[in-house]
Amino acid sequence: MADSEALTPPRPGKRPRHADPVMLPDDVVVDHILARVPAAAVVRLRAVCRAWRAALTSDHFVRAHRALRAAAAGDGQPEIAFFAPAAGGSGAGTAFYTCKLASSDGSGSAEARELVTVGNLPADDLVVLTKPCHGLTLLFQAGSSEYYVCNLSTGEHVALPPCAPAAKPDPYGGAYVRSSTGLGFDTAAGEHKVVRLYEEEERGQQRCEMYSLVSGRGGGGWRPSAGRVPPGVTKCLEGRPPVFLDGCFYWHMDTGRLGVVEAGILLRSPERAILSLSVATEQFGWIRTPAQLAREVRHLAELDGSLCAVVDLRLVAEEYELWTWSSPSWSRRCRISLASLERPMREELGLGGLRLLPLCTSPADGRILLATSRHKVYAYDAGSNRVDTVWRMHELVDVPAEPALMLNIALHEESVAVVVGGGDVGRRRRLKMEVGKSGEVVGKREGRLERHPSDVKPDAFEMMKRMIGLAQMMFHN
Repeated sequence: MADSEALTPPRPGKRPRHADPVMLPDDVVVDHILARVPAAAVVRLRAVCRAWRAALTSDHFVRAHRALRAAAAGDGQPEIAFFAPAAGGSGAGTAFYTCKLASSDGSGSAEARELVTVGNLPADDLVVLTKPCHGLTLLFQAGSSEYYVCNLSTGEHVALPPCAPAAKPDPYGGAYVRSSTGLGFDTAAGEHKVVRLYEEEERGQQRCEMYSLVSGRGGGGWRPSAGRVPPGVTKCLEGRPPVFLDGCFYWHMDTGRLGVVEAGILLRSPERAILSLSVATEQFGWIRTPAQLAREVRHLAELDGSLCAVVDLRLVAEEYELWTWSSPSWSRRCRISLASLERPMREELGLGGLRLLPLCTSPADGRILLATSRHKVYAYDAGSNRVDTVWRMHELVDVPAEPALMLNIALHEESVAVVVGGGDVGRRRRLKMEVGKSGEVVGKREGRLERHPSDVKPDAFEMMKRMIGLAQMMFHN
């Protein structure tokens, strides 16, 4: 290797002639020293020389860095990323933070670390994937059809080319549009792909378009998917991202927005409530949902490597159920009985409009972590049917409005994955990204609201339950 390409650059200054410099082997420098450097610093080290850039952007280094950072965490408690309007800003900026969740003994979650602040990305209608895809995540605002692929650990990002606007279900639909966009990784091609399933605003035609981050940056832009979109599916979209798992995207078809007859005509069977798309072949398929659950599924998620359906039975049985799919069948993972919880927790999880999504199972204690649209994370013990609050955004930052498209909370994995693509458009539409200062934390703040300003009060909750019970009695009589 030439001197200019050496992985260990020479130190400045003169040395005595009798002192030979100690040169560490290249693999030791990369695998045992640089792999322990925080992700944001790795980006700066890539500029040292071409050899370091090649080494620090390799797949081998990305995997080694991830493994060492995970081992350094030690206790196995997951980290989350969350976002809120940037402090002291004009409302046009968004700040992203990371925080370790509380353990079973109550420790942790007392402080958060700033990841990045984006000066020109409003938080009010921002959507973030609930789990990174090979170290990268998708940020988008469905209403304005602006999409960015970003590494929240380093601040590197690309803007995707402009695309046609999607139709809104009604003039007052707000952030809800007939469109859903997700990020996946094509293992065979070795690149990330963005999929956009939507209904055109202008002509009402349904389309599925793909953008390949590597092969699309040469000016190819968005292109139609290889497979034909099944009839009527875009009328069942709410704007939330699909779940990406094992090479496929999965969408929940919200047939509750349609009448029984219309759902039968459009989807041919109410049991065909989950649409799939292979990222490699770009062909669509269906996953059958149990008939008794098809109209009760509210959201899809990935839970411990399986596709998970959140079944909301609060109005009929005061329960949530989590079902997981292992081809070709579904099985119930757990049942969360609200009626047997202590009253404060029963009221919190029973609130009308509350959206709940499983994040993962904590490797430290085996409890299922549940994030909600009211900026909290709960830990559920299936054996005892006990639910504990393990994180509140209220304790760290000012509580933002409830997100229009699911959550302000996602899992976080520190990564040095390189962001490529975007082409000329991506370079012109840069985000004003500022990486958080190393070691600077946001400490716990006292006196924050324990309830979201729009939460239903306990008396109103009890009144709602009595009205539902009365309606059920009248219906059965």
